[in-house]
Amino acid sequence: MGQKDTFDLDLSSKISSSANEKFDAYLKRHGLIEPNQYQPRRLNDALEDRMGELKLTSSPVAKENYADRSPQKSPSKIPIASPNPVAIERLRDRLHGSSRLYDSVGEAPSWNMGSMNLSMEELEKITRPKVKRMATICQMFFLDNYFEQLHYLHSRKQRLHLFEQQLAKESTTVKSELEKRYNGRERVYLRKRRTRISHGDFQTITQVGQGGYGSVWLAKKRDTKEIVALKIMNKSVLLKMDEIRHVLTERDILTSANSEWLVRLLYAFQDFSNIYLAMEFVPGGDFRTLLSNSGVLRDHHAKFYATEMFLAIDALHKLGYIHRDLKPENFLVGASGHIKLTDFGLSSGIISKQKIESMKIRLQDVNNVAVPERSMRERRQVFRTLLAQDPVYAHSVVGSPDYMAPEVLRGENYDYSVDYWSLGCILYECLSGFPPFSGSNVNETWSNLKNWKKCFQRPHYDDPRDLEFNWKDEAWDFVAHCITSPANRYRSLNQVKQHPYFDQIKWENVREAYRPPFIPDLNSEIDAGYFDDFTNENDMSKYKEVHDKQAAIARMSNTFNKPKRNAFIGFTFKHQKNNHPIPSAGVPSLSGTAFGTLL
Repeated sequence: MGQKDTFDLDLSSKISSSANEKFDAYLKRHGLIEPNQYQPRRLNDALEDRMGELKLTSSPVAKENYADRSPQKSPSKIPIASPNPVAIERLRDRLHGSSRLYDSVGEAPSWNMGSMNLSMEELEKITRPKVKRMATICQMFFLDNYFEQLHYLHSRKQRLHLFEQQLAKESTTVKSELEKRYNGRERVYLRKRRTRISHGDFQTITQVGQGGYGSVWLAKKRDTKEIVALKIMNKSVLLKMDEIRHVLTERDILTSANSEWLVRLLYAFQDFSNIYLAMEFVPGGDFRTLLSNSGVLRDHHAKFYATEMFLAIDALHKLGYIHRDLKPENFLVGASGHIKLTDFGLSSGIISKQKIESMKIRLQDVNNVAVPERSMRERRQVFRTLLAQDPVYAHSVVGSPDYMAPEVLRGENYDYSVDYWSLGCILYECLSGFPPFSGSNVNETWSNLKNWKKCFQRPHYDDPRDLEFNWKDEAWDFVAHCITSPANRYRSLNQVKQHPYFDQIKWENVREAYRPPFIPDLNSEIDAGYFDDFTNENDMSKYKEVHDKQAAIARMSNTFNKPKRNAFIGFTFKHQKNNHPIPSAGVPSLSGTAFGTLL
């Protein structure tokens, strides 16, 4: 095996009882609820991700065993090596470009498994989201185990070969000392393989974020020196807030993501009290901060960021997820100036019934709220005044519905196009300086959304001071294709690419073809200057709402303090280290002009 690049793994053979015992022990060590979110992955896809250049071929013995399994011999069993029907269906959707509908609580339609010759009881059992996710967890556990073993053996053989070459050149007097050092290093490698990753493996540098149920820290991994954004979340708080499924969803998306447009997950681990997500650190801050500081973007700059946002959300859609709660805060600016999508907690099928009900109530509450008649200049001024007087408004963790599609708010069926509605709202704000349905308060915003057809208007200015804010016809036509009823709304990247507004965009290589309008000025790899200063009283005022929410959670009954032992099964993750060079900043800008804003 050592001389080949191809490895034969008979994955269809039965697992021994000792392996089962080891796996049970693994689950107990790692664990803890019943994740209701399933992210399917094909077996070979997962192997390709982990094996790199190593090739996986089916064993002749495995083929013979598989061919010998007839329905008569095994009437109601699925062979271990059989393809995952969920993954096949998802692949079919991608090839045909269909977009699957989700119901108001995000449950996908049930899968047709009638051809598997299973009893109704077995069909009901294997179609449960919890069972689907657990099946994937088991697959990934064994794939990770095989890969780690093969990778370790291959690396050890390489190290031994290099050591023997070095040893042959040395005199006899030093060979003994060199062998001792070599053996010592190998013992360290073995111990490291048995050591679980923990919070103590990271050196925290400074806090860069705070949420309703956790905090985010800039940190450095002590052994590899990797710079990460370490999200720390308390298990008891997650349980009290019914957020466990959201966190598992985010973890599943991050581990599945292999795109330059999505934030990468480096490590996921847990201890008795907390769970941890160590993600790549994106140092340029979020797009909300950039937008708030800029006011209105020039058309070509807004077009550039819209292009990257559509590419980012398309990367998420290719994984089979719908974001549903997109807003400027979800996009981070990288060191090179290009953006990445983050914060996937509400993606795909996890809007709780309680949240849906609360949104319906909010819409009902504004039935009698009159929609005020405001000019575009007044609306822009109201929004800017609101931001100036209440800096918490744009960063509210409770969330304003400014960017959320009406069908999501009403708890109706929806599809991928709800994310295009949100991106249309963000582009509208880039070009106008305010979201299309913003009001002087949250109730007015809800009322505007309820009456969105009446409130959605093209900004037009006659005052000479404001003529520069007038939109191009192509820009308005494109936004109107995003902010519209589901039947008429854009729902695919191809439709976006074909619109005249994006005629001059080189979609195939945006990161290489254009120099971003804004590139962060960073002093070092641990520069957190584009994030809030958590030692500054003014910055901390934004998080009063967060602290109030945390205090309310702390007052809740302690009955929910201890999540089940299996609540976070399959959470642990460790990435395979690859080099991701940052594209050069020395490429032409989108327009040949420097970054500028209109205020």
